[in-house]
Amino acid sequence: MTCNSAHAKSGIALLITLAFVVLLAALVVAFLSRTTNHRLVANTATNETKADQLARGALDIVVGNLKQEISAGSPISSANILPQRSGTPAPGSLPIPNLVRISFQGEATGTAPIPPPAVSSRASRVNSTAPSLNGRSISGARWNSHYLVPRATTSTTLDSTPIATFNAPDWVFVTADGPQVLTPPATGAVGRYAFAIYDEGGLLDINVAGFPYSPKSPASAAAPGVPTTDVGRKGIVALADLTGLPTSPTVITATTSTPGSWHSADSISDCVGWKNYATVQP
Repeated sequence: MTCNSAHAKSGIALLITLAFVVLLAALVVAFLSRTTNHRLVANTATNETKADQLARGALDIVVGNLKQEISAGSPISSANILPQRSGTPAPGSLPIPNLVRISFQGEATGTAPIPPPAVSSRASRVNSTAPSLNGRSISGARWNSHYLVPRATTSTTLDSTPIATFNAPDWVFVTADGPQVLTPPATGAVGRYAFAIYDEGGLLDINVAGFPYSPKSPASAAAPGVPTTDVGRKGIVALADLTGLPTSPTVITATTSTPGSWHSADSISDCVGWKNYATVQP
């Protein structure tokens, strides 16, 4: 009896010890897992902060170059009253009127130096559309996601690929000493950026622009019972009442060819007129 009792106590002690070991191991694994997750979150936040600082620094550099160009352009003449163009389509080719300049490697290599008093972007001979070592790149369609450059094709409504005369910007590599022209393979770069500058001064606010013709009758511009008014030269349009707008628009897909097939002319005029009137209300 004594021997069996001793073995039983030893077995219970062993089970308790193993239970504590398992519990301790679980705590260690949970601690390591939580620490790993916190480390990943911290690294992500750090990388986002670095990327944000690089982007803000790049913006400051580009704006600073423009300010330096303005300051150096004195006295004002016909040659410097507008920002100097760089990286834009060559004369005689299909133009891009809104495009002022891009980060262009020709400025630094001397193949296409930017005219004074402009400041070179210090771009390297690496285009932003070329995949990097991690496979990342910026396509022409992404560069034209704002649709400020004419599209290469108008057969679809979803493709923002620009015309062939648009040159995608080149990368500007940032080192500890600031932007530098680097020749791959090179070391010392801590980041990179590319840019395109557009002149938006001649663009119209779509919320207030438009000149819908006057409908044949007030009834065609608004639902029955909805008052109408002549808003300046915008024609007779429906007041801010959604019932005066067209219903059941055609679903826009990649195969929808022309905007004219989405709505009738009267419906488009009603939409533009209603939006114009609603926008200018106090």
